[in-house]
Amino acid sequence: MISTQEVTSGDLHFSHPVTCAPHAVGAYCNIRQFRHSDFGGAMSPLVLVDDYVMTGPTFELHPHAGLSAVTVLFEESQGWMSSHDSVHNDHRIEPGDLHWTLAGKGIVHTQQPEGDHTRLHGLQLFVNLPHHLKRIEPATMLLHARDVPIVEGIGIRLRVLAGRLDGKISPLITPEPILIVDGWLDAGARTVLPLPSGWNLWLYARFGNLAAQDLDAAESGSGAMLSSGEAVAVSADKAGTVELRSSAGAVKFVAIAGQTINEPIVQMGPFVMNSREEAEQAIADYHAGKFGTVMPFQET
Repeated sequence: MISTQEVTSGDLHFSHPVTCAPHAVGAYCNIRQFRHSDFGGAMSPLVLVDDYVMTGPTFELHPHAGLSAVTVLFEESQGWMSSHDSVHNDHRIEPGDLHWTLAGKGIVHTQQPEGDHTRLHGLQLFVNLPHHLKRIEPATMLLHARDVPIVEGIGIRLRVLAGRLDGKISPLITPEPILIVDGWLDAGARTVLPLPSGWNLWLYARFGNLAAQDLDAAESGSGAMLSSGEAVAVSADKAGTVELRSSAGAVKFVAIAGQTINEPIVQMGPFVMNSREEAEQAIADYHAGKFGTVMPFQET
């Protein structure tokens, strides 16, 4: 059941937890999909998040425009993912890696599972671009797991995939500032995430039970309690701090924070624009071959 009502806590606003049941996409993939409309706009700059488990080929060659398509591959994945695109980058995405496809004015790509006994578990993110960046030149970037900075403490492990946290800075260069954390908390452990004014935070409990609250709120207990597979969005009127803790046993979670994009969203499949006319133009450009082509990949 989806609810977009908010719980006000100091200068932070928590949506109600959103639960999405997994569903099959083809024969080899199951996804749990969260859309920006599920959170009443508080998910921005995210447009969509898919929590996927993939065991075989699923997505053929396809285009994107007006956004960044980001692939996070969790460390427990088996096998790897091959990525090929029309800016002529061939990438091997290994467990723990992050792959960023800056689609901009248009890109074509394919990402396919590879290896023996493949079971890829991760997130696919549609990160919106503000209007002035929607026609930027496309590019793709790969962040290897070995280069991901890690915040560690007693019962805490936070992989800083993008942005800055506790003095750790990801080397990934993104079109707009964003924080992406792949986190783990042991039973009873807690950590805090700063949330700048005008930013939104999307929290997802991918395993276990996660409690989140406004650290600066006068009213104790305000915030959200998440069970496995649930997500919540937190909006900041003023700069604040969100405390996260495991409420029962260990918890694995993902936290994504970025500045709100207060612009219209018109999504037509893999295209995200500000108007129907812009989306239709992107579709026309794709069919006219303006997004380029993917060259045949040859193993060296």
